[in-house]
Amino acid sequence: MSFRFSTLATGVLVVVAVVLMASRGWAHFYELGPSKNEWGLKYDCEVTATNEDKLNVLFTLADQGRLKPIYSVSVVAFSDLRRDGGRTYLLNTKIDLKPTEDGKLTGQVQIGKEFADRAMIRILTTIFDGKPQPAGARYFQIPLTKFLKKAPAAASSKAPSSKPSSSIASPPDSKVTK
Repeated sequence: MSFRFSTLATGVLVVVAVVLMASRGWAHFYELGPSKNEWGLKYDCEVTATNEDKLNVLFTLADQGRLKPIYSVSVVAFSDLRRDGGRTYLLNTKIDLKPTEDGKLTGQVQIGKEFADRAMIRILTTIFDGKPQPAGARYFQIPLTKFLKKAPAAASSKAPSSKPSSSIASPPDSKVTK
């Protein structure tokens, strides 16, 4: 008894095998917990509002600390938890870091203002304390809200204006140095 597959059936079988194997190869990321000195990282971040509904995020890394060498830096925001406990990316934008004259790494991205409260700067490394991570990459996240100054609530004794305001104030420019 001989089994022969048509060219189409063989092609479909190969595609199915590749798709099934690829699902096993997805990356695994493990979060680094809190640390007194944030794993030795030294960084600067400036968040400024643009004229549109966007925010400029300027990230400067002065020292890579215990995460050296850093694999990538990105700004991420996730959806709320689903019923199955999973989340999806609402935002995942890589920051291309370029060296400066003083030896620091700096990069800038623009994100939508709607992500300001959820966004985090994610620093990803495959080496921690000089040792390769065999089980997956490690990451450290810095909430972007740390760099946004919240406008204080107006504590005015004046009566509110009868004319409704139609514009929403954009977040003020802020700079936080760590």
